Amino acid sequence: MKNLQRFTGLILMLTFCMFLSAQEKQIVIFSTNDMHARINNYGKIAAYIENYKKTNPNVLILSAGDLFSGNPVVDQYKEKGYPIVDLMNRIGYKYTAFGNHEFDYGQETLKKRIKQAKFKFLCANMQVEKPEGKIRQPKAYAFTKVGGIKIGIVSVVEASIKPSGKRHPACHPDRVKGINFTDPVETVLQYKYLRDKCDLFIFLSHAGVDKDLIVAERMPEIDAIVGGHTHTKIDSVLIHNGVLVTQTGCYTEGLGKLTFTFDGKQLVKKDYELIDVRSLKEESQDIKQEAQAFVDNSPLKEVLAEAVQQLDGKEELGGLMCDALVEEYGVDFAVQNSGGVRLGQLKQGPITMQDVYALDPFGNQIFIYEMTYQALNELLKNSYRKSSKTADLKCSGMKYKIYTHDGLATRVEITDEQGNPLDQNKKYKVAMNSYISSSYRFDHNGLIEETPNSASDALISYLKRVKQIKKDIHRTEVIEE
Repeated sequence: MKNLQRFTGLILMLTFCMFLSAQEKQIVIFSTNDMHARINNYGKIAAYIENYKKTNPNVLILSAGDLFSGNPVVDQYKEKGYPIVDLMNRIGYKYTAFGNHEFDYGQETLKKRIKQAKFKFLCANMQVEKPEGKIRQPKAYAFTKVGGIKIGIVSVVEASIKPSGKRHPACHPDRVKGINFTDPVETVLQYKYLRDKCDLFIFLSHAGVDKDLIVAERMPEIDAIVGGHTHTKIDSVLIHNGVLVTQTGCYTEGLGKLTFTFDGKQLVKKDYELIDVRSLKEESQDIKQEAQAFVDNSPLKEVLAEAVQQLDGKEELGGLMCDALVEEYGVDFAVQNSGGVRLGQLKQGPITMQDVYALDPFGNQIFIYEMTYQALNELLKNSYRKSSKTADLKCSGMKYKIYTHDGLATRVEITDEQGNPLDQNKKYKVAMNSYISSSYRFDHNGLIEETPNSASDALISYLKRVKQIKKDIHRTEVIEE
């Protein structure tokens, strides 16, 4: 009799455990961020997600922004940005954050890409004015259901106060005319109430990992953060104040896999894995072939010149870009911001059109100023970056030293390239791109020409003419006093 009771108890326990197991389900969010138009890995990403869905169809695919700027195949396509949106449509992305580089092509083109996308762009901290703003006002948040679980998603883009006094993302100010931006952290905190309206609450962030951690500290109502902007490679589970914080690096080299285990509607476990896309073997042949077709049909293989030596880093590559401006426009000096130098090196050998557009994907217009020594000094002094202890502006036609004390730039010494001091009573012609003109503090009264050409136009012309490029001298220096 006792054996029968034990057997009956065991059956009941197993039945109860099977019932509990039947109530559990896993919702998986796959994510990428800061793709910067890199499309070569999408065949692998597509295959991995499709294979996973064979065992668990409860999948949501998100992007944390910066779809554009970084691959000339996409950036210089006849419809700028079209290839990456097309591939994201085919893979099945559902939502994306706005990245700061979403504005690089201008609002008219962005409007077309938003219309092309089968996924939705979300942003809580931007307000579009009419009629000046060209894109429509995006939704701040959205709800979607996956496997019977209601998921709430709220999104922001990074936006900081610029020297002009206005707040906007790190992009050319003219690209965001008619759009007002609020502080991303303070804005997302206003959406805590969404916690009560969903089973899973996701913050889709293009604000950077430092801001994401602040949000996690102040907003534990969030279950997880799918982050971007700082290209941070979070390759293990990071729980901060109960919030799962993730970011995959950049360039589609990593695929985030966030797994949420539910018992009924109750979230009981959350996990994260960063998948190294480069190590994956299987590829979706359809996606791979389409991505390759975009590459094969690109008119960017033309060889412009030869690099006699390899050029490394922003100093040498920024110097090359400035050399082109000095030579092409016959000015005394030229400056280039470090953020506009998008390649780490130019290898020894042929330099192609694709290399130029990878180096400078932004198409910023060239402005020429007549500047006093004092205005030039002010411009260079304001280029000092305390966080990196570097001079942001690279140059040609001159060399300069920034002297600092306690993290602040105190004075600047400028010479010609031979080390001779400049005449402080003379006015100099200085070429720069329109981003520097719009974003840096200096006396703007000396503008004498807005050229119709971009920095990449000048570099292409320069390379075609000189034919050979050698390693350049270093022209900037920061000295702590």
